[in-house]
Amino acid sequence: MITATDLAFAEVQVAPALAVQRNGHSAMDPASIKAAITEAFEAAMKFVKDNHLIMNGQPRVVYTAYDAGGMSFTAAIPVSGQAAVTVDEPPVFVATLPGGKAYRFIHHGPYEELGKTYNEITAFLKEKGWIETEADWAKYMPMWEEYMNDPETTPPADLMTHIYLPAVQ
Repeated sequence: MITATDLAFAEVQVAPALAVQRNGHSAMDPASIKAAITEAFEAAMKFVKDNHLIMNGQPRVVYTAYDAGGMSFTAAIPVSGQAAVTVDEPPVFVATLPGGKAYRFIHHGPYEELGKTYNEITAFLKEKGWIETEADWAKYMPMWEEYMNDPETTPPADLMTHIYLPAVQ
């Protein structure tokens, strides 16, 4: 039996956040996911630097849809203050990420092992009666991951990822 303690589960309130964002799409294999997310974050970070914006929070990937053909996502970098930039540079844009009540789970370790944590979350949600089948995950969209440390300077075993699902039942 998987418990909330095993998953470092918490119900939290998430504040809205102004963020530089870039939408993306990827096939479901790990190499494609990594390449698409890396490309999206590089474009968003270039926008942050070019416009002298200040990061204000952890980078996140918001997953908006998925099926056997792939997944759609938004890479987002929270920034400080009012949108100092009035012109977007497609495909990069500045918008507010919504806040609200969410379920937070914590993954420790390499990104390549996130699938194991998602399997544990699925088992937990089924145990709670919050989902019956994999298709029920759709009610938790958009869901997101926040990357709590820098993969460029943190050993893979020490990476920490917060996984958020909107609090619905």
